[in-house]
Amino acid sequence: MKICPNCKIHVGGDPAYCPLCQSQLLGEGEPPRYPRVEPELRRFSLAYKIVAFVLLTAAVVCVAIDLLGPVTPVHWSIPVVLGVVGVLVLLRAMMRRRRNAPKLLFQTLVLVSVVLVLCDWATGWHRFSVDYAVPILCTTALVLNSIFAYINRHFTENGLVYLLLNIVVGALPYLAFFLSPEEAPLAWTICLIVSIITCLSLIIFKGRDLWTELQKRLHL
Repeated sequence: MKICPNCKIHVGGDPAYCPLCQSQLLGEGEPPRYPRVEPELRRFSLAYKIVAFVLLTAAVVCVAIDLLGPVTPVHWSIPVVLGVVGVLVLLRAMMRRRRNAPKLLFQTLVLVSVVLVLCDWATGWHRFSVDYAVPILCTTALVLNSIFAYINRHFTENGLVYLLLNIVVGALPYLAFFLSPEEAPLAWTICLIVSIITCLSLIIFKGRDLWTELQKRLHL
């Protein structure tokens, strides 16, 4: 039986974290006391198909406008397509593997952003990645993060992570532009506004859960 190093309680089964303070448990686990039931994916299947159809249609329209429009040194539709693919892969992974939403979302955002910055640098540094592509991806990540927070049944286990992700993704990049001599691009300003709105929604609608989780983590 596992034991919590902070609460000094014994926890049956094989959980990884303490149900009271969310600290990592020590000791050997026991066989699960209750059968693990996998969630039904049928109710999410239609919603995923609708989202995939809308996003892929928008990506195709962007590619067509980019190719049929004026010739530019950089095709702006490339980050749009990459962002759509990343969103669909993220949603699919969330539905099938039940992975931690904020962690997977942040990893995908960082990976795609690094790829876009490297592509921008390799093509002569036109700043399309920093001024347009990355803030658009961050704004999309903020919206998805807010959606995941509302559909997550175990919100109190990682509610603060959702809130911190909104602050890191939306506020810190804008602060970097604020401290630099360059003016923040419009896309980053929109990203900051979305970050503030999503943070307020989490505080207003999930404030009690956030406060409960904060009390558990700080042993208040």
